[in-house]
Amino acid sequence: MNDGGVEGTKMFGIGGRSFTRTIASEMDLSYTDAEKLKVNLDHQQIKASVRKQAEDAIDKTLDVWISGVELALSEFDSVDHLPNRILLCGGGASLDQLVDALSKREWYKDLPFTKRPTVHHIQPEEVLGIHDTTGNVKDHTLITAMGLLRVGYDTIVGTTDSDTIKEKLNRLLRI
Repeated sequence: MNDGGVEGTKMFGIGGRSFTRTIASEMDLSYTDAEKLKVNLDHQQIKASVRKQAEDAIDKTLDVWISGVELALSEFDSVDHLPNRILLCGGGASLDQLVDALSKREWYKDLPFTKRPTVHHIQPEEVLGIHDTTGNVKDHTLITAMGLLRVGYDTIVGTTDSDTIKEKLNRLLRI
């Protein structure tokens, strides 16, 4: 954040699908079965031994994911301090292990935080200017789509008829 605004965002392709693929590989499951296991991991019906195997598989990808977070945040070298609030979205952010790792591990120590960052899921009502009239978006899992809608809206509103296609694309890519 910069005076209340967004300084930038970082996204990388290690998310829910990566965790699912690791579970599938480690447990010799189909992708579909691994996905079902991943999203239902906290249900009481899952045997403790199966839950443990899945959690161990998630931990393998989680170490890479945490390293990706560190790398992405280290690229904000033009700021003196990083904000202490980490906002998560997408289906992969539903994994308790992911939130626990960001909340409890010491991954942030070499980054310019003034204090330990807190971790929160972005909620639909926090995406200003975008409202789900269907009532289907109830949590953080579809925030990426809402965010992209917001970026598109801001880009269109911030343009004039005299803007060239190149100027519109440059404005969109700067966001």
